[in-house]
Amino acid sequence: MSITIKDLARETGLTAATISAYFNGASVRPYNKEKIEKAIEKLGYIRNDYARALRTHRSMTVGVLIPELANTFCTQLVTEIEEALRLKRYGLIICDCRSNPEREREAVRFLQSKTVDGIIIIPATDSASSLSSALAKSLPVVAMDRYTESREISHVVVSNRKAGRNAVEDMLDRGFRKIAAIHGEESLFTARERLAGYREAMAGTGFSLTALGGNSVQGGYEAAKMLLSSRPDLQGIFATNYEMSIGVAIALKEMGKAIDDSFAFTGFDSVKMLPVLCPGMRMVVQPMHELGAVAAETLLAMIDGGPVRNIVLDCSLV
Repeated sequence: MSITIKDLARETGLTAATISAYFNGASVRPYNKEKIEKAIEKLGYIRNDYARALRTHRSMTVGVLIPELANTFCTQLVTEIEEALRLKRYGLIICDCRSNPEREREAVRFLQSKTVDGIIIIPATDSASSLSSALAKSLPVVAMDRYTESREISHVVVSNRKAGRNAVEDMLDRGFRKIAAIHGEESLFTARERLAGYREAMAGTGFSLTALGGNSVQGGYEAAKMLLSSRPDLQGIFATNYEMSIGVAIALKEMGKAIDDSFAFTGFDSVKMLPVLCPGMRMVVQPMHELGAVAAETLLAMIDGGPVRNIVLDCSLV
């Protein structure tokens, strides 16, 4: 025999409306929440989301499209998004698009077939063409980390250019002058903006040296080895993402290059492992919890009829 909301109401002594509010992610008093969850466990209640979707026209599911599940930045963001949505009783369908626009387009269609209520995406390109089928159906979409050309999409990003400029200015303020940047593909919004920040900071120094790191550990490693070998007078390196920062840290360790009064290294994104490899380095840290939470909240507001928004968050230098 299937357990219903009425059975939960009978078990808890609460009204069916209170039980429904709990399942819809509305605010419920803590002691009522505890009663409901104990009754769910005791009776073995499993909500029929298919029947609910037919009745309410909501699946309580959100699609999340990311470039690479193996990427530390992406997995951290998914964790934060999941936590924010779980509190509102929403589930996730995660699609790894491998930074491929065609796979991204297929994933959008797949999510539409699953009747998701909205999509959060880290887009593979500046174009929103892969989202055309979703936008045609007025499906709410939030783009994270990167801007797109669409005005129908909300965007939640960090101040990449400002963060890059601040990171390099910090190195300059500490007396370092010959600073190189290892950057990602300039076709990507984040790589382009962080590199622009480096160039703005270095504009008055008469020195500019950049190397493509390809957004990978190997790319960062090879770029750092090349720079350090060809320019023994180099005084610092700024790496514009986490994977490349790891590569630089490995190269510095391998070449016996210490972070001291004669050489500086600043990376980007996460402090989890790098300080162990490179004591004394600095990191531009993105507000990961806030990024995920704000993206989730923005999407839920759009699902409820809220407006398109463009939100820019600041990074910190650690």
